[in-house]
Amino acid sequence: MKQLWRLLGLACVLGPAWLAPADIIVNYGLDGGGTNQDPLNGLAARATFALAGTHLSVLLEDTSTGVPASFDTADSLLVSVGLNLPGGVYIVGGNSAVIGPGSHGLGSWSSRVAGDSVAEQWLWTNDFGGDLMEAYAQVISTSSGQGGGTVTRFDGQNGTVGGPFGGIAADPPWRSIPDNQPAVGDSILFELTLSDTLSAAQLGAAANASIVEYGSDARYLLVPEPAGLLLAALGLCASRARRSFSRA
Repeated sequence: MKQLWRLLGLACVLGPAWLAPADIIVNYGLDGGGTNQDPLNGLAARATFALAGTHLSVLLEDTSTGVPASFDTADSLLVSVGLNLPGGVYIVGGNSAVIGPGSHGLGSWSSRVAGDSVAEQWLWTNDFGGDLMEAYAQVISTSSGQGGGTVTRFDGQNGTVGGPFGGIAADPPWRSIPDNQPAVGDSILFELTLSDTLSAAQLGAAANASIVEYGSDARYLLVPEPAGLLLAALGLCASRARRSFSRA
């Protein structure tokens, strides 16, 4: 904690240059509920959000060091990420969904490698998620049970997706992927177009309040509270700057 506050102090000293837009990386490890109530046993995920103008990249990774004891293969797959973009900003296009750097296909996707499309099994929506994701407006998922309105596949075609299969496993997977089912180990990169630009602070707030889902409602993970400490510190820096300016 002391080291974190030293870094935050450095942020205040460096000021706006330090606060320039950058990748926002969040780690999911806080239990958010679900139908499975076993100990998490190392279940974890990570997302990297990067913004350039209205272009948003989301690298979603399964970083699990284990899974709950009673998880089956479908439960062990990372299948959704949900977030709330601020004030009137929404997704207008899902440009691509490809296997992430250093990752590869599993099961029936075993011939696919990094950069290959998996767009036929992933969708996006601005109409909120299903089950415990109902509070999240923007959802990327390999599960068809999302929202109450329009969902769009990343390949632009009609039809459902096969979730939880098509989801993301750890590499190597903690549960064996059947040869006739698709999965990815251990990351997928999504490229989207937004309706408007976001500030670094807005993107950070949305990322730190986001959620991921494993299986079909099996388990949800949130970002632990300390991840939001940085955002509070940014407000503290701004407050100090205003006080310094008023004294000048």
